[in-house]
Amino acid sequence: MRELIAERDVLPLYGQVVAQDAGTADIPDWQTGNEQAVASEHAVLVATRPDHKGKVHVQVLRGDDEDNLGSQVFDGELSVVSGCMTVGSVLAGQVLEVSVRRPGYVPVKIFVDPPELPERVAVLLGDDH
Repeated sequence: MRELIAERDVLPLYGQVVAQDAGTADIPDWQTGNEQAVASEHAVLVATRPDHKGKVHVQVLRGDDEDNLGSQVFDGELSVVSGCMTVGSVLAGQVLEVSVRRPGYVPVKIFVDPPELPERVAVLLGDDH
């Protein structure tokens, strides 16, 4: 089962959106610029279509149902010590603030659609958070 927690369209400045601990400054760096996603302990940057091509639809969901979410670009855990995640385009000031059920390590999977130059990014939080 899957529950939609929040969603919005964001302008993906520099062709990226982020899912991160709201209190972190630990943002990963792109190594080659060709990655679909890069991660640190507290954040994941996801490559999207360029901002001049339009907005990207960002969704935050909870559950274990991965059907119809797109291509998976991240499967891991993020350290969310603040108890709140920021998802979207921080640079454009267009984000979703989502509380996690328990601060700590949160299971996160991220999906994009289409796989090349994504127009949609879905962040799926594990059921236990």
